[in-house]
Amino acid sequence: MHLTERELAARTPVWHALSTLFTARELQDYDYQWMARTLNASGMSREIIWMILDEEVTPALQANLLYNPTPELDGWSEEESQQLITAYICRKPTWIERIIPQRILHKQRRKYIYREVSRLAMEMEKTRNTHG
Repeated sequence: MHLTERELAARTPVWHALSTLFTARELQDYDYQWMARTLNASGMSREIIWMILDEEVTPALQANLLYNPTPELDGWSEEESQQLITAYICRKPTWIERIIPQRILHKQRRKYIYREVSRLAMEMEKTRNTHG
């Protein structure tokens, strides 16, 4: 996947907000509120945001929750998020990604953050209704 500078600029705050889901700490109300405001301010549809989560952010950052003996607790800066996710989307797919259908991969990957994604979706709706 190749992104133009404009696409990269539009995606970076979304990547940064979604990266919070992969910190190894209990997320607080203020985390969800910040993520929801940032995602709603992006102007992207919910469908696009969830696609970015499933296809770009989750595969790039989920190892922090699953395989990392010293996981990132405080999250990544916007620049760090951009670097990590850009590195993922610019590389060739793994053999698993080539063999297993995307819908199964997405479901498998999202199961570790299901509660957080549900809470974020509710906060996005609440924020959108309050400010929209």
